[in-house]
Formats: sequence, structure tokens, C-alpha cells
Amino acid sequence: MKIENPTIIATEEIIWLREDGDEILIQANVGKPYEQVGAWACPAALIGVDGRYPDIVGGSSMQALHLAIRLIRQRLEHLIDAGEVLLYRNDRNCRWDLDSLNTSFGLG
Repeated sequence: MKIENPTIIATEEIIWLREDGDEILIQANVGKPYEQVGAWACPAALIGVDGRYPDIVGGSSMQALHLAIRLIRQRLEHLIDAGEVLLYRNDRNCRWDLDSLNTSFGLG
């Protein structure tokens, strides 16, 4: 399920430096959790990589929010583990690594 036009409550922008020299702007977006029948859901997207995911469902708003952030973190970790170069948008001399992911998105 996906709600239309979610309210984005948090975002992180990252530069993906591809092996062929192309640069892709990654936008990690998390939306405002919303209640649905018997559960909560949270919009999440990794634009530039996977796009928008189906809204992430949890038993509470906090759990749905946590799971959405965790999904984004895991996908970014997969890119790093595959040897992809992710750079800070405001400081291209600094690469994202596992410590960066832990600082911004929490522990995996």
C-alpha cells in the first residue's frame, strides 16, 4: 500500500559516484506515519536507487517509522558492501561508510 503525496518528515541527500563516472543524487525520504486498520504505516523512498517502497507497516507509529529508516539504511549498506562510492553532498571528499550510516540512520 502507498498513500499518495506523503508528508516527508526527514530526508538525507547523498551522491552516488558510479564506476562509469556518473553521479546520481540519492534522496532518502521518510514520510509521516499514518494509522490504518489495525496497524501503522510509514512512507519510505530511496530515490536514485529503488524509488519509493510500499509503505512500511508496524504495530505502532514508532515501529513503522523505525522499520522505514532501517530499510533505507540496509539498502545503503548493501551499496557500500558492493563497493559503491557514496559521498556526502556537502563534502565530496568524505565517503559514507558504516559509521556514517550508524550515525545518521541508527545501528543496523
